[in-house]
Amino acid sequence: MVYADAESSPEARKLLGRLGVEPLGEAFDARTFHEALRRRSAPIKQVLLAGDVVVGVGNIYASEALFRAGIRPTTRASRIGRQRSDRLHAAVREVLAQAVRQGGSTLRDFSNAWGESGYFQLEAMVYDRAGQPCRSCGEPIRLIRQGQRATYYCPGCQH
Repeated sequence: MVYADAESSPEARKLLGRLGVEPLGEAFDARTFHEALRRRSAPIKQVLLAGDVVVGVGNIYASEALFRAGIRPTTRASRIGRQRSDRLHAAVREVLAQAVRQGGSTLRDFSNAWGESGYFQLEAMVYDRAGQPCRSCGEPIRLIRQGQRATYYCPGCQH
């Protein structure tokens, strides 16, 4: 644990200064998000996970947001146009808000402070559904590895 008197203190800036914005807050705006994506050449899934554009988008939520936006996880962030970026921006907010309402995701042994499991993963469209039919188009969900992380996507719905 590190104590800092304020967010502007040197200790806080050292730890938090390179983090992106909170996706459920007002600072997460679509134009700024798109501009940040245009400066990144890495695959979009990696950019979402990195935490320097937006924070809190973990592996499950990145896969689900990309599905909702219709974007393949291997697409270079810099190649995503404004319209698709706006869809992804909205999808990130929707997925995270839904996850909060459902208590997060429980894959193995996660529980909240009251010992309750999260239920978001039970409604996942792609995450942990490799080989199963897409709930939208029926095409089998695919699993690939990106940076030692499992990535799930629908080749029919995500271009």
